[in-house]
Amino acid sequence: MGKILIISTKNLSSNHFDGAQKRIFDISKSLSKKNKVDFVCLGENVLEKKPNLNFLNKLIIYKTGFFSKIYNVIIAILKFQPMQNGYFFSKDIYNFVSENKQEYDVIIFHLIRSAQYLPDNFSGKTILEMTDLISSNYGQVIKELSFFNPLKYIYLFEKFLLQKYEKKVSNSFDKTIFVTEKELALAKEFIEKSKIYVVGNCFESKKKIFKYNTKSNKILFVGNITYLPNKLACYNFSKKILPEINKIYPEIEFNIVGKINVFDKLILSCFSNVKVHGPIKKIDKMIKKSICGISNLKVATGLQNKIFTYMSYGLPAIVSKDSVPKNLVKNKKNILVYSSQNDLIKCISQLIEKKQLANLISRNSHKIVKNKLAAKKVYNKYI
Repeated sequence: MGKILIISTKNLSSNHFDGAQKRIFDISKSLSKKNKVDFVCLGENVLEKKPNLNFLNKLIIYKTGFFSKIYNVIIAILKFQPMQNGYFFSKDIYNFVSENKQEYDVIIFHLIRSAQYLPDNFSGKTILEMTDLISSNYGQVIKELSFFNPLKYIYLFEKFLLQKYEKKVSNSFDKTIFVTEKELALAKEFIEKSKIYVVGNCFESKKKIFKYNTKSNKILFVGNITYLPNKLACYNFSKKILPEINKIYPEIEFNIVGKINVFDKLILSCFSNVKVHGPIKKIDKMIKKSICGISNLKVATGLQNKIFTYMSYGLPAIVSKDSVPKNLVKNKKNILVYSSQNDLIKCISQLIEKKQLANLISRNSHKIVKNKLAAKKVYNKYI
């Protein structure tokens, strides 16, 4: 039995997981079956280990103050490192790793901003769980933001710093892990091919809840709405797509589920037929009244967990060509893929009016999650 340390800026004791938290949770749980896993992370509050985290040998949470974050961001900029390195830097984590590194056989660094904790003279194996290339994600975000939006220039600067940092540190690790082949193709330009590995995400198959019903009137979007690409997708659908749909189907609602700030919740709720729910632990009742779930992202790297969340319940998913999980699903068999606004409206109309198509997509999508994306099958690669 080996001993593994996982370092993350994501707190597993939080009440609601985003995609990155779910992934590192699943990885930790899978590795703990044959290893002792210690998890060190950042958190706003130092909480007791929750029952669902009992598979961890240790959970250590360190807190950083607001002014420390600002100071560390400035230092990071002066070092020409990504601003997020400074924002997520903890002297406590750095010291913990330096003082305890020889206790571990393997250290896993979750996301590029944890790479800064790589210790000197470590005799074991090191893994950078990069998941996806954030610089590539930022490049897509920049294209979607207006020239008058100051965020565009912040993202542009951070993208420049990230690209330099990704190229500088990636080869320092024994392995660098990505979630899809898409990132692999980009990473080959600066990471040794022998050091790159691809491990997808796992998803729990739920009870197939979706049933075609002519009275269903909800279009579902599940995700962390504080994440800019998700926020842009929700605003785009509320402003441009839903009004066109409502001209044909006045009763259709757009339901947004996930972490969201007060301002965006207020603004989005002002759009006609838009319902903003915030985080919901169980979405079973909502799925029973839904036509489909959508992933209408124009900015998409990695694997969009929302797509497989829909599929795990048998809810038909409509996916933009930019966010389709290639090699896992097929258009018109497991999901519906669209390439334009009119195409998206057409896909929704088909699921409303064609019972046979809706049921076919539902059955096939549920089977994929159940048969191909179970934790054991996916994370055996990691083990």
